[in-house]
Amino acid sequence: MTATTTSGDHAFPAGTFYDMMPIEPVDANCVALDAGPLRFVVESRHLNSEIARAALPADKLPAEDTRPGFADRGASLHVFGAADGLEHLRFDCFENDPHYHYVMHSAGGQLVCPMDPVADGDATVYTLGRLRQRLPEMLEFAGATELAQCVRADAGTTREIASILDRVADLLAQAGERAKEFSLPGEQAPPS
Repeated sequence: MTATTTSGDHAFPAGTFYDMMPIEPVDANCVALDAGPLRFVVESRHLNSEIARAALPADKLPAEDTRPGFADRGASLHVFGAADGLEHLRFDCFENDPHYHYVMHSAGGQLVCPMDPVADGDATVYTLGRLRQRLPEMLEFAGATELAQCVRADAGTTREIASILDRVADLLAQAGERAKEFSLPGEQAPPS
């Protein structure tokens, strides 16, 4: 089900590869923004062991749940190709375990990489920085080479993406606040 993967010939793994696609976004919790060849989808997200197990294909279910108490919440940013409708990158700006995904369609899975809150700082700030400074490179690493070339080659597209990232930043902050409505173990459920 999983294997550790590196980005090149490095001694330390970049993340963990899972031979399955990520859990689909919940449309009711999402706002989409188009920018040239990309679609950014911001989601208020809640994830726990039960949700993850329900979303996994039957042949991918572990024999036993190794993290039965797992629960997290926060804003997620999904980066889709506007033409192909496929998700290529995901940034989960979660409260407890912030991380990002390279969704590698040609490999049939995803590489999940942890964010280091000490070195990387705030997960949302880190995410926006990667989008502003390394988006084409990250798309290439995920296997979306043509999409990366479109983003890199067209100055108009680059400006369009840059201009929409301020709106993405606002939506991520709002999504993070809305995600606090999802209760975590040990918390009182929010009033309904």
